[in-house]
Amino acid sequence: MDAKQTHKAHRVHKSGASAKKKLQANNRKNAEKNNPKAFAMQSGQKADRMARRKAELNEKKYHVPMADRTPTIPPPIVVAIVGPSQCGKTTLIKSLVRRYTKHTLSEIRGPVTVVSGKHQRLTFMECANDISAMTDMAKVADLVILAIDASFGFEMETFEFLNLLQTHGMPKVMGVLTHMDGFKDNKSLKVAKKNFKHRFWTEVYDGAKLFYLSGVENGRYLDREILNLSRFISVVKLRPLAWRSSHPYMLADRVQDLTDPEVLERNPKANRTVALYGYLRGTHMKGRDRMHIPGAGDYQIDQAETLPDPCPIPDKERKRLDERHKLIYAPMSEVNGVMYDKDAVYIDVKKPQHEEKAEEGEGEKMLSELQKVNAITERLASQQFNLFSGAQPVTAESIRRPAVFSEEAGGSESESEDEDGASGGDDGSSAGESEDESSDEDEEPAPVDYRAQRIAARAAEDSAIGVGAEDDEDDDDDDILCRVDASSGSEDSDAGSDSSDNEIERLAPIHTGTKRVNLMDLVYGSASASASKPKAKGGADDGADNVKSLAFTDDLDIRELYRHFITNPDESGDEEGNSGATAGYGEDATGDFVDLEAESGGSDDSEAGSEGSGAGSAAGDSDSDSESENEGEESEAELPEENKFGLSSEKMKKLKNKFDKIYDAEADDGEKKDFYQQQKEELQSYVDNTRNEMAELADINYRWSGEYVKVVIKDMPHEFMQGFNPAMPVVVGGISNEEGLSLISLRIKRHRWYPKILKTGDPIVISVGWRRFQTIPTYFMNDRIKNRMLKYTPEHMHCSAAIYGPYIQPGTGFCAYFLKRMHSFGIAGTGTVLENSQSIDIVKKLKLTGYPDKIHKNTAYIKKMFNSPLEVAKFEGASVKTVSGIRGQVKKAAGNAGMFRATFEDKIKISDIVFLRALHTIPIKKFYNPITSLLSITYMRSIAEIRRSKNMAVPNKQDSHYKPITRVAKHFNPLVVPKSLQAELPFKSRPKIIKTDNTSRAVVMDEHDKKVSDLIGKINLLYKDKSKKKREKDTKQRSEYKLKRQAEEAEADSRRKKKRKTFFRKEGQHQRGGKSGGSRD
Repeated sequence: MDAKQTHKAHRVHKSGASAKKKLQANNRKNAEKNNPKAFAMQSGQKADRMARRKAELNEKKYHVPMADRTPTIPPPIVVAIVGPSQCGKTTLIKSLVRRYTKHTLSEIRGPVTVVSGKHQRLTFMECANDISAMTDMAKVADLVILAIDASFGFEMETFEFLNLLQTHGMPKVMGVLTHMDGFKDNKSLKVAKKNFKHRFWTEVYDGAKLFYLSGVENGRYLDREILNLSRFISVVKLRPLAWRSSHPYMLADRVQDLTDPEVLERNPKANRTVALYGYLRGTHMKGRDRMHIPGAGDYQIDQAETLPDPCPIPDKERKRLDERHKLIYAPMSEVNGVMYDKDAVYIDVKKPQHEEKAEEGEGEKMLSELQKVNAITERLASQQFNLFSGAQPVTAESIRRPAVFSEEAGGSESESEDEDGASGGDDGSSAGESEDESSDEDEEPAPVDYRAQRIAARAAEDSAIGVGAEDDEDDDDDDILCRVDASSGSEDSDAGSDSSDNEIERLAPIHTGTKRVNLMDLVYGSASASASKPKAKGGADDGADNVKSLAFTDDLDIRELYRHFITNPDESGDEEGNSGATAGYGEDATGDFVDLEAESGGSDDSEAGSEGSGAGSAAGDSDSDSESENEGEESEAELPEENKFGLSSEKMKKLKNKFDKIYDAEADDGEKKDFYQQQKEELQSYVDNTRNEMAELADINYRWSGEYVKVVIKDMPHEFMQGFNPAMPVVVGGISNEEGLSLISLRIKRHRWYPKILKTGDPIVISVGWRRFQTIPTYFMNDRIKNRMLKYTPEHMHCSAAIYGPYIQPGTGFCAYFLKRMHSFGIAGTGTVLENSQSIDIVKKLKLTGYPDKIHKNTAYIKKMFNSPLEVAKFEGASVKTVSGIRGQVKKAAGNAGMFRATFEDKIKISDIVFLRALHTIPIKKFYNPITSLLSITYMRSIAEIRRSKNMAVPNKQDSHYKPITRVAKHFNPLVVPKSLQAELPFKSRPKIIKTDNTSRAVVMDEHDKKVSDLIGKINLLYKDKSKKKREKDTKQRSEYKLKRQAEEAEADSRRKKKRKTFFRKEGQHQRGGKSGGSRD
């Protein structure tokens, strides 16, 4: 065993079948290289066709370039598993999750996020078999996997979802055929695969990926097939969609109810405060944006907070060992015994038998005590806990809440300040309070700083679960102390209190409580350096403590911010004054605040001030003036001689690099790029520049795409939480400029698979953008002059429709369907938004009939057309026309029965019918009903549905029936020319009287003629009968002969087949070198 093991060297076959096969393969591979002339184009036309074909193929690959706004750390790719019920969607997700994370999920509830690679994450979401869920998933899915039951075939749900994708933005689509083990015959399996593939290509595109899952083992599909599918999912390339790139949206993977339990005890149907968690996608989101939740309505975000990524991409250095287990994040599905519900967190603790009688730990005791069912007030009154080990326990009695009155004018502001903790004092439990402070508290109780307590509680929680390391405890404590307001400590100095109040009022516009930023760290670099900075005049050091708890907001003015936070802004030695501060802010790449004293030459003073604690207060006015002069001289000395523009060296360096980049690119003699590549690079450069500019604004209150965000929404109806279903997707989409209601013009076409045409006035559901709403459309057709109303949509043509709804961007696709499925295919129509307008004029034909009452030459009085003089007054000057084609005009009303006077171009007759053709403007019904599928659904029914539900018959109006048209032939009198006029006419035109003898004589036959006629009739009868019998005999003979010939042809055909089979069998035996055998009959 100690001797080294030796292996026999491989010997290559030099003869035999293997060597021969390898030689032939090498010859085929090198044939074109060894003999290029043999593979050259023999014809110039063929070479031209090949070149054209290659150019066409390259041209087909081009598409309209779009800017890729994907962030540096992209959010997980949303993979929607879509299909009808009982087609294997849940099994497919379980198999993919098992493949990526080695976790076995017992139940799929809500989105499941997994890490699929170093730079990629996937969020799997099973789409429910519901039109509302399918519509919402079609709007957010980046990759769609269509699950198809091969044993049943394609179902309508699959085609409905494909139509939804085509209208809302077509993502990547893959197909998966399940239940393939139902085919026992390989031939039928092969035919089925071919038919499925071609039908799938017809609906999606030629070459779409279609995978086959042959069977199930241990509740999962085969590992080899799932591995193949997962590899294609990992390498798929996604094309950005314009709508999603320009709107912020989020697929919520966790929903939490934050409503106060006391409020729910008093009123269980009170509006809720709901927190939605998920990855932000699309563009950035502000803190107070208006958002739309499909199925719930429009809401304003009360709070948006960025949270640590629960499922980070493992492309960074790992900090803790437990991060290697974070390969899956499914809050609503049970993962490792933890599951998040809408109002609770369930932890499944499975103890072994030998640990059941073991003593409970401190955390388990706390959980068991919290689970005891008591009244909330009793539980809070008897509850106490320690924030830190060895500290005094905190009880309900020790916490004081300031009273807030709604009658006060500044009630909302004070409430927000109390929530944010901007006006709170020091912690009441600290041991370093002075006697003056305690006496002040007796006279007027100071409000408790709840934010400080929350920070301390959060720090204690982190330390309890082992998040922070031991060597970082001091840093955490310092950070907590720096973030707590210390305004009550500044009451020792009377001068500092006034300045601090003024400072708070001055900084009130930039106050927000959504994001805490330690400005001491931002301005001075660290919390420890705050003591070494020189104090400013007027007690600026007292107000600095109040500034610590303030944060940035998106409405912040840069110059105002610099004026507030620059040390000694009025004594700056810069030549440009205040404008230099703004320029300095633009030069900083990170967007942090800059201490202009340190940059302008005051570093020596600051170093001297940092050596002693009281160095800042010892400096006088004369010292500050001399320092400003020295700073100005030093700043002038630092500028280079060739810089004539007064810009800093860093700015000049950037301008020089930009100049060199532009002119070096023109002088570059490398390969030239085509127009398409130039457009792509230009778009990408815009995106990169925007991204760099946004990176400088990292401290502004924005939530960027790719971050894990917590969105808090107030006044949510209680039905949202009571009827919450994790299988239904909860999408939060931004609607910044899409809130107002207006009339919308659409171009719509009835779907070719929908069996009924659409009727004007029937309420229909429109899905466009993030919204789904019910409206009443009015269909019309534009003929370049007017918009003519249509009662029904055309069979196979586009038409226009006018609806009432929120503003929609023109060019956005939409689909229409009915809430109640009445046919096998649910999508009723698709189309595009044309425009938003405040008025759309749609007219319909109006045909009025009247009859002459009195006629005076060219004037006639018409009756039975109108009912009152007021109606006549509306139609004065309108054109009328008779049946005979005589045109006229309405003049004035005559009488009170609706009769009017009309003039015509010729005299009409009393038997004429007068028509008035007009156009009547149709008012568009302004009906907008958002579909609240996540709440209680209330929708309008059509007239047909109401009649069907109440068993009412369609009203039968006799006037609406079509009647047969009966026209009586009109007889005109002959033309009579007077004799006096006849005498003056030429002879040719005179009427002439021609005498003719038109009298007919009767023919009377004699006896002989009668006998001859009778005989001829009998002979003809016999001939007809004989001819009929002959025809029948000939037909019978032809049919018998035809059957005989068919039998003979069949027999001859069988002989020929048998002869051919015998011949080719012998011929095949000869070619194989075998012996010729006899024929096998």
